[in-house]
Amino acid sequence: MDLRQAAAHWPAWQASLFAQARALQHWHQRHRHCSACGASLEFRRAGWLGVCTGCNSEHYPRTDQAVIVAVGNGGRLLLGRQASWPKRRWSLVAGFVEPGETLEQTVAREVLEETGVRVRAGSARYLASQPWPFPGSLMLGFIAEAEADEPVAGDELEQARWFSAAEVRAGIDADWTRAHEDGEGIVLAPPISIARHVIRAWLAAHDATGASK
Repeated sequence: MDLRQAAAHWPAWQASLFAQARALQHWHQRHRHCSACGASLEFRRAGWLGVCTGCNSEHYPRTDQAVIVAVGNGGRLLLGRQASWPKRRWSLVAGFVEPGETLEQTVAREVLEETGVRVRAGSARYLASQPWPFPGSLMLGFIAEAEADEPVAGDELEQARWFSAAEVRAGIDADWTRAHEDGEGIVLAPPISIARHVIRAWLAAHDATGASK
């Protein structure tokens, strides 16, 4: 069992400690030399600082920002799935922030690239964040509204489609550990993932507004 699978069953504090240690270990393995002069790095401050033995420049662990977004249209939620996932697993659209982009621009670009759906200008709202050190990301959760476009899966997704609130609620209630098995309905992200938190927030907002099911 890898760390991501194990962490889904552990208490949050244990999962956080091991995930942080794994991210630091990955950085040490992949960044042994100075990017400025090529000399070896010497790690200090319990491994959180790399100092070049040649030019004395300082190096710090890298964190890559990514957005993950619950895109709604009325009482529907946009979900996608990758070919490598268990057969019933679906989740939210996500992607990395590019240089020079605002987070809101990233939301609109990633959703359009991956599904062909247009996010409505000014509708993206930040919700929460989660470190995702597999190996070194920070996931930034958003909720947004979109036009009623028909989803078309891009290069990174096998499928993309709209789901009703009732289908999404059933997916939340389904046993996430059985996503690989045959059965009716969809299965959503495990509890460790911010995707589930963002989906729950979308459902709560949907229920509060009394939108059609």
